[in-house]
Amino acid sequence: MARNFLRTDILRLLGSGEETEITVASPNPDDRELVEQKGAKWHPYFHPRRSKIVGEEGPLARLLRAGRYARYLAGLFLHMGLTYRINTLSGFEGFSARLRQSFSLRKTYLREGLPMSRVFGFPFPKSLPLYRFLYRCYYRRWQSFGPVEKFVAQVQPDLMILSMVQTHMITPYALAARHLGVRILGINGSWDQPTTKGPVCPGIERIVTQNDIVRDELVRYHQIAPEKIKSIGWLQMDAYFHQSEVAREEVLRRAGIPAAHRYILFAANAPRLGLHEPEVFKQLAMQVQANTFGADVTLICRCHPQDRDWRARWGWALDMERVVVDPPDLGPLGHLASMVRHAGLVIASAGSINLDAVALDTPTIGLAWEDAGLPYWDRPARAYDLEHLRELRHESGMMFARDLAELLAACARYLADREADAEGRERLRHRYLYRLDGGAAARLADEVKEMLA
Repeated sequence: MARNFLRTDILRLLGSGEETEITVASPNPDDRELVEQKGAKWHPYFHPRRSKIVGEEGPLARLLRAGRYARYLAGLFLHMGLTYRINTLSGFEGFSARLRQSFSLRKTYLREGLPMSRVFGFPFPKSLPLYRFLYRCYYRRWQSFGPVEKFVAQVQPDLMILSMVQTHMITPYALAARHLGVRILGINGSWDQPTTKGPVCPGIERIVTQNDIVRDELVRYHQIAPEKIKSIGWLQMDAYFHQSEVAREEVLRRAGIPAAHRYILFAANAPRLGLHEPEVFKQLAMQVQANTFGADVTLICRCHPQDRDWRARWGWALDMERVVVDPPDLGPLGHLASMVRHAGLVIASAGSINLDAVALDTPTIGLAWEDAGLPYWDRPARAYDLEHLRELRHESGMMFARDLAELLAACARYLADREADAEGRERLRHRYLYRLDGGAAARLADEVKEMLA
């Protein structure tokens, strides 16, 4: 989310100078240079254990940090309980499916703060009064932290913009804003958040969303008043619209692909969501090398930008002929956009990269893999039980592959006719991408300026 915010025109549109000062808090120190280049100030995101506080040194400071961290973890446990309960009360089938997965798979989600254990629903998971009581407890001042309050008091903002408004890490900032009387504008972080990430923090005056589907989910499941919600589009899609088109020949040259070749772009997911992908990619690579699609086709693996272990997952493919491994890149979105735009087709597992392909009118395939060697609920295809993906699977405009035979057939169809399903992709753009006009950042800036007026 920080990259999507910083790599758009939003800071320029808001302006920075005598009339407007902007301070960006983010968890990645690499953001500092980019933020300062755009005339804003950068501050590290607060973490109760890792953040170093000026003046706090020695054994007493370590004890203080340990106490803060224990309180933070207690709040995280409660937040996971709230997420479990709102998912249960809302009847989310995707959440119910995940609870049926093996513990070896669920523990990955647990480490990321998702409540994939029935422990978090004890007792009475469907009790609305109990949920409301726990909600009030969680958002009381005991989840406030002094360093965050001090930071907000020093900045004295007229407006706080919060992304990822359903995550535990933003709670101290939301509470500090409420305590100090700072108005809050929320950004819905991703299209899955209303149906996966728990309650929306209180105190948000307005919230912007990617599309009307997300808006309606916030109204239905989180009781946000419709007049407080504005659909603005996808910030990252602005980069696709405004990007100076990179010639196909240049994309091929950068990747080391012969000029006459077509290529299949395999967009890998984060490791926790793509355990099946290396084996699928290997089978596909063997088919490419066997000229199943012709001698002029190359296969590219685009590693997920947060895959720190990409060499362990994909290094074996580095020396394969007509196979390219593109390392993780958190830089400008232009590189990804040009790769997607000129691909013969894009393959991805249950992620928004399929929508990136739809935005650029590139054929795309969703890997709804039914691995018979896994228990039914552990199979990658179960990701499409999640509410934001389940409806997409029943739309026209893209194909889905449950096994190698279906994947090969889908690849062959799109490589033979890049215009296949073009009308369906147009419908998907209209429904999921709101107004794909490059104006999402401008609409966000208008919301900010209206609240500051």
